[in-house]
Amino acid sequence: MSSPRSASSPPSAASGSRRATSPVALAALVVANLVPLVGVVWFDWSLKALLVAYWLESGVVGLLNVPKILAASGRGDGGSSINATVNGRQVDLSPPDDPRDGFHLYPSNVPIAGFFAMHYGIFWVVHGVFVWSFDAFAVGGVGGVPLGAVFLAAGATVLSHGGSFAVNFVGREEYRSVSPGKQMSEPYRRVIVLHLTIVLGAFLVAASGAPAAALVVMVVVKTALDAGAHLREHVRAEKRADRDRDGGSAGERIEVSDASA
Repeated sequence: MSSPRSASSPPSAASGSRRATSPVALAALVVANLVPLVGVVWFDWSLKALLVAYWLESGVVGLLNVPKILAASGRGDGGSSINATVNGRQVDLSPPDDPRDGFHLYPSNVPIAGFFAMHYGIFWVVHGVFVWSFDAFAVGGVGGVPLGAVFLAAGATVLSHGGSFAVNFVGREEYRSVSPGKQMSEPYRRVIVLHLTIVLGAFLVAASGAPAAALVVMVVVKTALDAGAHLREHVRAEKRADRDRDGGSAGERIEVSDASA
């Protein structure tokens, strides 16, 4: 059983000078993104196949964020508590009162994780409806979806993001310095901008007739954006750990709107 965390002991993962993310995790992310590139160049993957693969990837990101929220035990960007406004009401998103050393899933974080799962799930389903009906919106052909190949890409994504979860979030103890409320917002910062860019690019590619060269450009741009988002996410984690070592800072407030309103 994990023992209560000592307030005086800094997170071991934050000690010393180091890279913000594991080079192995970053390399795995790039390799996973190369699977669609290989599919386009050598196996004639279509535009729609890429969109489905990226949609499944966003689902993996959301799914892995649930245990991250459950394990988050830090104070976010500082302060003793975090508040969120949902339908005009204050919801307590405070971290656990008795954080423990080592990776631990906190029952007190279950409501926050459930709230995230509902909202992100709505976002993901709506995104999926758009992807699967993209033919109706696009000008030009979008091609078919070879499910075996797409699920191969999804498997590579699971290995990449799962590896980053194990190496960065657990192994480098990022859970110690991020609050449940802050962790709840992390996937949106990464996924929304990334997929708005993908959707815009998809319309442009479809309008051009979806040539292989345009699909390759789309994959390369997505890979660069994904790698950049990955690095920024873990730079933020490193800065939070630094603030924890320095004694914290002012309180944090996260505004969350209820999609069901």
